[in-house]
Amino acid sequence: MKRCIALFHHDWADWEAGFVLAALREYFDFTVQVATPDGVEATSIGGVRVAADMAFADVTADDLDLLLVIGSERWSKELNPEVVDLLRWVNAAGKPIGAICAATLAAARAGLLDSRAHTSNSLDFVKANAEGYAAARRYVESPRAVSDGGVVTAPGSAPASFAVAMLRLAAPEQAALIDGYEQMLAAEHRPGG
Repeated sequence: MKRCIALFHHDWADWEAGFVLAALREYFDFTVQVATPDGVEATSIGGVRVAADMAFADVTADDLDLLLVIGSERWSKELNPEVVDLLRWVNAAGKPIGAICAATLAAARAGLLDSRAHTSNSLDFVKANAEGYAAARRYVESPRAVSDGGVVTAPGSAPASFAVAMLRLAAPEQAALIDGYEQMLAAEHRPGG
């Protein structure tokens, strides 16, 4: 079984994790484990508590096949150097990484966006909250997730395209199944759907 580790900060955004984690477990046989800053449960914006399997500092690139960093306003307030280091290690190991909403700030701090097309909540948001960010020329103003070089970034309003982009990296051999999942998620927005 492949292993996904999802990083959940306190006050994580409920809607950003559901589509991707459910699909990874249900359709692609991934085990999913959760890491939080201190290895204790983290509560979402909506009051949902997620139990932790480990602390951020305990995760290594060898522990996983895919890393997800779920959004929370805490990413704009806390630097989390252990996560910045982890992102660099996972990237160097060539394993897929997904960062959504304010979690894109951790990817920016790690330098992962410097040579990749990427997106976030807005360019101004990244500039204001990611010290050392110098990749504005690579920023893509997009309402959907952007995937480049094994890293997926997305605004917080794009959990469906974030999930699909991550699934394409996690299981490229399952393109037909992923296409079907994408169509299912998109059906809500089709006229008459």
